[in-house]
Amino acid sequence: MAAYDLMVIDDFGLMDLDIEKCRDLFEIIESRDCRKATIIISQIPVSGWYQLFGDSTYADACLSRMTSKAYRLEFPGRDRRITNSN
Repeated sequence: MAAYDLMVIDDFGLMDLDIEKCRDLFEIIESRDCRKATIIISQIPVSGWYQLFGDSTYADACLSRMTSKAYRLEFPGRDRRITNSN
């Protein structure tokens, strides 16, 4: 994953992360930290991400790397995938 200039993680937070998934995510984020661009898309507010991790040490390590130099864009309101059926 470190070879790609841009990586997109879509729907982050749809499921909790067990210890194996925490480890995998950490390895991915660590390999890209400050070197390559990563976009994380989630319906879960950043304030709720910590609870997704099954291990607090991995939560601290991952979230520190994922948010420390991040630009955050929020799109409040209704789901943008829903179209008006007038």
